[in-house]
Amino acid sequence: MRKAHFHIDAALFEELGERLVSRPEIALAELIKNAYDADAARCRIRIAPEQIEVSDNGHGLTEGEFLGNWMVVSTQVKGKQRFSRRYLRPMAGSKGVGRFSARFLGSHLELDSVSIDPVSKQRTRLVAQFDWKAISRAQSIEAVIIPYTVTAVDDGVRTGTTLRITQLREGVDALATDRVKTDVLRLIDPSGGLERPQFHQSTQRAKKGDPGFQVVIHESDEDEGSPAEATDVAKAVLAAYTGRVRMEVDEDGQVDFKVYWRGQDAPIENKRFSLRRLALPFTAARFAKHDGPVDHRGVPMELERIQHLPLAPKLNSPVFIDLRFFPKRKGAFQGLPVNGVQAQSWLKDHGSFAVVDNQFVMPAYADQDSDWLAIETSKSHNERSWQSVLTPVWYPMDPADKANPQRNPMLALPRMTQLFGRVHISTQKRLDDVDDDSWLQPNMDRESLRANGALNLLWHLCRFAAEALAHFDRKLRLEEKEAAERDAQREARTALSAAIAEIKTSTQIEPAYREKVVQQLKAAQTRLQEADEYQQEARISLELMSLMGVMAGFMTHEFEKALATMQRITRGARTLAKREPSLKEAADKLAENERTLANYLEYMRLFAEKARIPAPERFKARAQLTVATHALESLAADHGISITIAADAKLPGPYVPVAAYHGVVVNLVSNAMKAVVARIGKAERKIRLFATNEGNRHILVCADTGIGIPEYLRERIWDPLFTTTGSSEDNPLASGLGLGLSVVQRVVKRFDGRIELLKEAPPGYITAFRVTLPLAEQDQA
Repeated sequence: MRKAHFHIDAALFEELGERLVSRPEIALAELIKNAYDADAARCRIRIAPEQIEVSDNGHGLTEGEFLGNWMVVSTQVKGKQRFSRRYLRPMAGSKGVGRFSARFLGSHLELDSVSIDPVSKQRTRLVAQFDWKAISRAQSIEAVIIPYTVTAVDDGVRTGTTLRITQLREGVDALATDRVKTDVLRLIDPSGGLERPQFHQSTQRAKKGDPGFQVVIHESDEDEGSPAEATDVAKAVLAAYTGRVRMEVDEDGQVDFKVYWRGQDAPIENKRFSLRRLALPFTAARFAKHDGPVDHRGVPMELERIQHLPLAPKLNSPVFIDLRFFPKRKGAFQGLPVNGVQAQSWLKDHGSFAVVDNQFVMPAYADQDSDWLAIETSKSHNERSWQSVLTPVWYPMDPADKANPQRNPMLALPRMTQLFGRVHISTQKRLDDVDDDSWLQPNMDRESLRANGALNLLWHLCRFAAEALAHFDRKLRLEEKEAAERDAQREARTALSAAIAEIKTSTQIEPAYREKVVQQLKAAQTRLQEADEYQQEARISLELMSLMGVMAGFMTHEFEKALATMQRITRGARTLAKREPSLKEAADKLAENERTLANYLEYMRLFAEKARIPAPERFKARAQLTVATHALESLAADHGISITIAADAKLPGPYVPVAAYHGVVVNLVSNAMKAVVARIGKAERKIRLFATNEGNRHILVCADTGIGIPEYLRERIWDPLFTTTGSSEDNPLASGLGLGLSVVQRVVKRFDGRIELLKEAPPGYITAFRVTLPLAEQDQA
């Protein structure tokens, strides 16, 4: 029998350098990892036009380590040695090939390392030269000779290793230094303002405390890299979160889950549970017992829409998650050493929800444009269901809430630009008797984790963290809204009670007449209480009323009764005020409230009549535009706003229910009114509705002279509960909930239409929305 032997060409080194890394910053990160594993406190990188130098103050390489480790291709020493020699750090490298990434940067490498022999205690300097081009021309690895020298040095010479890379490859010498600085610092996790995990410490007692690890990138001795104040800014900004998820998972899969919220020291949520128990129903072993049809993954068809399945029952790595939520809200960064604009800019430049393996960020999850958790995909699709299989276990969604855009928490899912966090893991060499599918492992390129059941489980765990923030953000904001409404109602009832008390004790009013007025006020008080109670039920039960935003709660029969009583009271109060001047202010306030409530009632009565006919019908557009805007005319007049309609009297309207058309018009006009009132200055306050038909489509444009919408908010305006105008006493309709455009968009889409914010408004206007709806066939041009 003949025997064959593998022959390894020396060109393997070129392959290792070219294939292991794809970008210069990845190659540098691999060399930085070697410094970290050598227990260095600092790693310096100098980038010059003809040379890249990476130096550290670690324990260096002895001659034995150089020959037995450095010169051995793909040594498993780091895989077996889980912690570093001095500070017991988890080893960042495990493949034994990371040093060959220097080949990616240049064709010549000089290794200069000072170390102390652990036996003789002699301090030596080892210098070796690597000519990668000459090495790759050799016929075999055995034929490659690396010249090196070893000399004794004084005890005053510090230990450490310096790598000097010259003869830089094409493109590397013209590297954008600032870009490399940013990318490398991103990969070594500069997020000093986040909490770091404790699991990187071995259970053994370290000989001395770890001083930490710092990377400095500069082009000269005077340039010391990022200024110190950057760290202070990071800590200040990251401490100003609105919401935060802190999650620890030990190697047995026990989860410690906490949620913190702005203004509260103690967690608002604190749970402990078994990750394995929650994962088991979604494992390949469990799916194999399923009798029904499965998809290409072996996943039951009823779970087909759930991504990243099947799951592994465990990760074989501890996990620590610190995820923080930074929505753009008023006062979010108040009191920081930087203003809100700078804080948001810092978050945009540095933010990500990255995976950090043994203190080094994995590039595939660190890029600002990375949507590895499919969060932006969910936002663009207006996804209404939880995507993590863990979230429904703890936060099941009520069907009514799921159908209601105002209450569905998935529609409050933070965007990636609003999240800043880290997912710390500690991958290790897989044991021979452990299933590969349940073991987190980095790919050979070190940029991502191997796609398996363990990665799927990590995905659902991280997505659960983001969805938990959405759950509590929606829950707490709804509670705040409801509390504000209760306060307003309580304030109104208190004011009415004070008026009753004042009239009862007045000595200037004839007793019989005074008693009559008091009884009328008490009747109004009762009616208002009944209206409040009915309002709560109406707001939940009538889906069509969502088109009315905050006005929906006022569509009640009890309101009409309360208004009739208030009208009588107002007339009586005005009469009394003539005799008792101290009552004039209360009488004027009652009159003002009566006018406002009357407008609300007219508004809602009109809509209720049209809502009784939900089927599409033919109508003339101008007539319905006039009717729909009539209810808002008094409010517009109070604020000096003119509303005009530009539409032919005979123009056919779209083939949709009249109530839907009214709802769209009223929401667009009321939003425009708020924007116009919010604008500072003496500019003309005007809103104009343009309507026309083109082909088989009806076109409606609502333009205003309001405050406008900045470019960076043009996508956000469609999000439920997002508003650019807020609420104030000067705001018409005083809502500011941000519901209008979201609901209008949903209704328009339901009737095969489209709504868009025009890039340019008509001449003389600042903002314009364009709605396109289908015409009836007989009305098409």
